[in-house]
Amino acid sequence: MNRRHFIGQGAAALGLASFPFIAPDGAPAQSSHLKDLGAPCGLRVGIAGTKNFFLYSPPAFTEFVKANCNALTLASGLQWNVVHPTPDTYNFDDADWMVAFGQANGMVLRGHSLCWNNANAPWVAQTVNPSNAEKILVDHIHKVAGRFKGKLDAWNVVNEPISTWYHKPGGLSPGIWLDTLGPDYIDIAFHATVEVDAHTRRAVNVHHVEHAREEDSRQATLALLESLLKKNVPVQEVGIESHLDCALSIDQGLLDKFLRAILAMGLSISITELDVNDAKVDGDFQKRDRAVADYYRQYLDVVLPVANIKRMIFWSPLDKSWLDSLCKAPQWQRSDGSCNHRPGLIDASMQTKPAFDAVCSSIRAHCKGR
Repeated sequence: MNRRHFIGQGAAALGLASFPFIAPDGAPAQSSHLKDLGAPCGLRVGIAGTKNFFLYSPPAFTEFVKANCNALTLASGLQWNVVHPTPDTYNFDDADWMVAFGQANGMVLRGHSLCWNNANAPWVAQTVNPSNAEKILVDHIHKVAGRFKGKLDAWNVVNEPISTWYHKPGGLSPGIWLDTLGPDYIDIAFHATVEVDAHTRRAVNVHHVEHAREEDSRQATLALLESLLKKNVPVQEVGIESHLDCALSIDQGLLDKFLRAILAMGLSISITELDVNDAKVDGDFQKRDRAVADYYRQYLDVVLPVANIKRMIFWSPLDKSWLDSLCKAPQWQRSDGSCNHRPGLIDASMQTKPAFDAVCSSIRAHCKGR
């Protein structure tokens, strides 16, 4: 189970009590909503979710989102395994609900994603081959992007194209599209998207580029972007996922250089899947929450002013998150053996945490006076 599958299952199993939203002592007043703090510099703040995520969460969570968010990512409702479950059928139930919810609450919407080597329905691996891959990919994009033309703020057209640890040429991520179409699958996906929706912003969504040790991923990402632009592929934006880890350091100079290189290409940057993994932080909840808050602040204080971020999406607004489902894997395993991670802006009782305060502080500092 990965982070998208967790969110796709909704929050039914989270065990969250339906408490009213009450800020803890010392927290910013409720007038300091995230979306209001970002307004002076055009920064929209939101979360990723699904229909079930909202329907099975406490009403207080939905109220928190409405009060603080003016952006929303369709976390899994537009992935192939959900929206295109068989070769001849499409299921837009989740996506339609999310679009209606976002529109009703003044939120800009982000589609995720049109092409990814993961999260595909079983039929894709069974059916797609080099002779039919391009038609299947283009038809899917025309159908899905066409349905939501004019309704979305941006599309993650290609998701996670770089995974250098597999040692493929160019650091490309392996999977069905690379296997059947080669690196040109990225070009095909972007051209198909602009054919059916020329006005929604088109992004490459990338991961493992935030920490100091990930320089190889940063360089592979820049090389890919340069190649795409040289071929006139209509990419406009880079989504920096920002799944951060308290155990890993951030090199401000390297990150600054990477972000500026993207901007120099004429591309915009969004933060698309922000959360902080505290698996390697020992101690009580107070210590762990402070470490997570400090990491949010450290990261945002670098990225927000350099990259002129206009969209920032949180992937784990609650403490119960996709991280818990992976707690047996080494990088997410806690020394105390628990599966209780604390990446959220609010806790199980719907109270804001130090992470919320830290994010407010970073946004306020960045946007003040703009």
